[in-house]
Amino acid sequence: MHFERDFVIRNRDVLEGIVARSHRVALGIFVLTFSGYGGAVWLWFQDNLWGALILATVSYLVFRQFRMLALGVARMPLRGDPEAVEALRAIDVALDQDKPHPVLAEVEAHLRALEDEPPSAEERRTVADQDDTK
Repeated sequence: MHFERDFVIRNRDVLEGIVARSHRVALGIFVLTFSGYGGAVWLWFQDNLWGALILATVSYLVFRQFRMLALGVARMPLRGDPEAVEALRAIDVALDQDKPHPVLAEVEAHLRALEDEPPSAEERRTVADQDDTK
């Protein structure tokens, strides 16, 4: 386990942003990769065997790394953001110890667990105080 519950609570907004952006980027890479496979087939039917082979190989190599690419691209906009430094460092340390998929899955599991929890007494008071001021 790479992340403590308190860490996830402190950095919830940053981690939710990374997870959401990572999924969007992964979808884009997935579509781009399979479009590359389609392009390779088209090149093959056009009797351009070498072009087809090169495009299919590049598409395959990108697809093999799509989790790491997606996580890296998702973290890029947060570089230099002082609020995201702690979360980015923790993710870097986790990636040094494990592959991207288990790291991202653990963050998602922590975030899902936080959503499923009933609100604490302090959170209920905060919401009640906000409702009273309206």
